[in-house]
Amino acid sequence: MLAAPAPHLPIVFDLLGILTSSAAGALTGVRKGLDLVGVLVLAAVTGLGGGVLRDLMIGAVPVAMLTDWRYLASATLAAAAVLIAQHPLILGRRVPMVDRVRRRIPLSTAFLVADSATLGCFAVSGTAKALDYGLAVIPAALMGVVTAVGGGVVRDVLVNEVPTVLRRELYAVPALVGALIVGTTNQLDPAATALAFVAAAVTMGLRLLAVRNDWHARLPAP
Repeated sequence: MLAAPAPHLPIVFDLLGILTSSAAGALTGVRKGLDLVGVLVLAAVTGLGGGVLRDLMIGAVPVAMLTDWRYLASATLAAAAVLIAQHPLILGRRVPMVDRVRRRIPLSTAFLVADSATLGCFAVSGTAKALDYGLAVIPAALMGVVTAVGGGVVRDVLVNEVPTVLRRELYAVPALVGALIVGTTNQLDPAATALAFVAAAVTMGLRLLAVRNDWHARLPAP
């Protein structure tokens, strides 16, 4: 019997990134007091925006979200999970487990973890897909960064905030580090899938450390 083909690496990390980034977008919508449609739209553009920009820039058209039903489904699933967690009465009754999770995990913490995981997943998927389309390591790594931060930029603009990538702790830098790890290891061993997970974890860890230690790329005082 033939073994089932392994899932394509960029797609796996794209879907993981869409889940986490759409959750971050939905959490932002809840924080901003948006209605149901607003939360769903913000989740979708956050989860899918970076990948759309990447696909257009590398010529991967039609873009993945229009040809693979799993992309929009993942964004919808993540948004629904956040809405149920934050507004459990949507189900018609309270769920004790959901209430316990809400009490233990503040909204800001949930957003930070989801946003950091997004950077790691999309840095990997964006770089890997760009490499598949024939880009060299550095341009491919830049596509990884675009994928990682693109949806968040659209999200912040829609809710009238200065994009996180321009104003807070190191954000694009961790994504670039993870993207370069993927690009470099791909040159050495294209089959080193495990290293992709390492790259995603490094990116996420750097982002969380930057927040914890207040690391910034500040300009010197004039």
